[in-house]
Amino acid sequence: MKIERIEDLDNLKYENFRFQIIEDELIIKNIGENYEIKFPLNEKRRVKTAESIEKLTGLKLRFSKLDGREVTSYIESKGFNKSIWSLAGKAMCDYNMVEEGDRIAVGVSGGKDSLTLLNVLVRVKMITRVNFEIIPIHIHPKQKSIATNEIEDYCKSLGLELIVEETNLEDILFGKDKMKNPCFMCGRMRRGILYRMMKEKNINKLALGHHKDDIIETFLLNTFYQGNLGVMKPRYMSKEHGVEVIRPMAYIEESTIIKYARRIKLPILKSECEYETSKDSKRLEVKEMIEELSKKSENIRSVILNSIKPLLAD
Repeated sequence: MKIERIEDLDNLKYENFRFQIIEDELIIKNIGENYEIKFPLNEKRRVKTAESIEKLTGLKLRFSKLDGREVTSYIESKGFNKSIWSLAGKAMCDYNMVEEGDRIAVGVSGGKDSLTLLNVLVRVKMITRVNFEIIPIHIHPKQKSIATNEIEDYCKSLGLELIVEETNLEDILFGKDKMKNPCFMCGRMRRGILYRMMKEKNINKLALGHHKDDIIETFLLNTFYQGNLGVMKPRYMSKEHGVEVIRPMAYIEESTIIKYARRIKLPILKSECEYETSKDSKRLEVKEMIEELSKKSENIRSVILNSIKPLLAD
């Protein structure tokens, strides 16, 4: 439920609960079990109050817009300083990803990776003195049934406007001449749309949500099946399109992103792509292999990444 203020809950009925605002208190009554809980109305603690309400009643609240302090508090959550924020900061520092005056497009698919990336960049903008712009862009196939309302509202709560670009990718990729494995072409075409929009809007950098596992898997896929040492670089210049591509989550493991997305309840769009979990996927095969190796060696991902670091430089 989207609200402007906690006061908007006055006289709301939700399942067995009734909400009332009396003077400076929010009173939640459980009609069935005949008890009530009171919360003081405090604008500085409204996010914490909303979290408590969800735990108590199951009612999920989202504020239409958060102030700067609330945004930082919400994004950071607890327990991710070393596993997300420090690693993202190190990657951005190592490869000088964000600079004064940058206009950075963020490819927002609506999945856990792109939404976490958005939070990473918003946090950097909030806590540093670097002046840069964040422009979230969502490429949305016209044929998809899922709505984009939730991620649009989410971006607004962070003080950003999501640009939604509708396309006919479904017709091209899955029309009469359906491709056997369209993933590469799909990614390439989406990237092409982003590059076009960036040129139109004078945007100089593109941030993508690829993480540590993506970089390792891509390297191994190229090694095993293409016979080359191609890598997914944390930062590189696309000479063809005249823009820089950055990957601020290059040092962050996918398992951490999954935990973070669940912790802060990111509004993830459910994927309708049948190829993401295909048993014929070579990437899934490599992912499972790495997972098996990690059971014997916990640091296997870091070992592989460190071994290919010379290949990641510009």
